[in-house]
Amino acid sequence: MANRKVRNHFRDGIGDYYKTNRKIAEETKEKEKRKKLNSKEKSMILVIIGMLVILTVKSVLLDEVKNLSPEEEKFKDFVTYSVEEQYHGFLEDKGLMMYRVYDIYVVDPDEKTILRYVDPRTGQAMEINQDKRYNARVRGYFLWIFPAKHFSVTAKVLE
Repeated sequence: MANRKVRNHFRDGIGDYYKTNRKIAEETKEKEKRKKLNSKEKSMILVIIGMLVILTVKSVLLDEVKNLSPEEEKFKDFVTYSVEEQYHGFLEDKGLMMYRVYDIYVVDPDEKTILRYVDPRTGQAMEINQDKRYNARVRGYFLWIFPAKHFSVTAKVLE
């Protein structure tokens, strides 16, 4: 009994399990490093890049309302001023969020409205009475291309 050798079989089993799994993980890691993209993965990457390009063109070039009448142009100036006054948070202050008017339409042709704002070109306070009631749809863009907010703006009705 003096020279008896005691072995812990449980410890040996756990050690072998650890060493085996470690070797398998290293082999798998080496295979993953050498693995190339298959054609499906490549096509998906191209589709994502193409969609980002289309979204950028749409957001930057096509979403801003164009070809406005003088009355609609004044209303757009009013909407731009109102949005700048009302929405000023961290993202707007850092220039990460911007707003564009993407649609202007007549809500009621018989209602008279009043527009009070500061003209962005001259810096003068403006007060304009309009014969029609317009509504503008505004979209907020995160990083100038990702649509994040949608809302409508209208003028105060003259009583």
